[in-house]
Amino acid sequence: MIKVIHAEANTTHPPGFEYEHSGTQGWWLFIQTHCKTFFEIDGKRIILPADAAIILSPNTRCRYGAAGTEPYSDDWIRFNADETFITGSSVPVDMPFNTRESLYITEIVHLISCENFFDNKYKEISLQYLFKILLFKLNESMQTAQDDLLNVSLQQLRMNIQTNPGAPWSVTTMAKFLYISPRHLQKLYRKQFGLSCMSDVINNRIIMAKELLSNTQDSINQISSKCGYSSAEHFSRQFKKHTGMSPKKYRESH
Repeated sequence: MIKVIHAEANTTHPPGFEYEHSGTQGWWLFIQTHCKTFFEIDGKRIILPADAAIILSPNTRCRYGAAGTEPYSDDWIRFNADETFITGSSVPVDMPFNTRESLYITEIVHLISCENFFDNKYKEISLQYLFKILLFKLNESMQTAQDDLLNVSLQQLRMNIQTNPGAPWSVTTMAKFLYISPRHLQKLYRKQFGLSCMSDVINNRIIMAKELLSNTQDSINQISSKCGYSSAEHFSRQFKKHTGMSPKKYRESH
């Protein structure tokens, strides 16, 4: 069973709007966004394009809001429900995903809002059926939505690697970033980009090392540390393997 507390469709807020679902208020929250939005759960932040949705459980703390310069807009439902009502639908909880039929879902939220406002004879049963239709439509979105979410997350992960190759990257830490298993990450990354995630890390570390060798007076030890290596020896071996010359020789020739 479900009890709708409040629902609104197509709400709009100024650019920069943020909201926090504290995880202490005791209600569930459904959101579908109409603009580029960030979601931050357990200290992990992900940015999704418009038409993203999430069902937040009562105990989950989540901050979300506008990730771009445009006004923030969304549909939302605050409700109480038996957990099995939600989990039995196969729609993921506490994980954002893209929706396929956002306008249809907005209309459902609008109908739920109207039905909840009026005290009609069949209000409760109508709300149950409308919410079940909403869950059905969200479930239909899942296969495509999960692929879209992973693609966005993979692109964001690769951008993070390219901008900060010296970070302590590992397959395990990267998999946690995407909320998937290390094995699944390696398969997806190779399929998406044509190389393994750690090969990509190494390639970008070598690019960074070349720039530092050519444009700074940093020592080999300093460069190896900046590029994420625990020892200059390991760095030198890997650099020579990829460039055919030692860091010292590369510096002298550039």
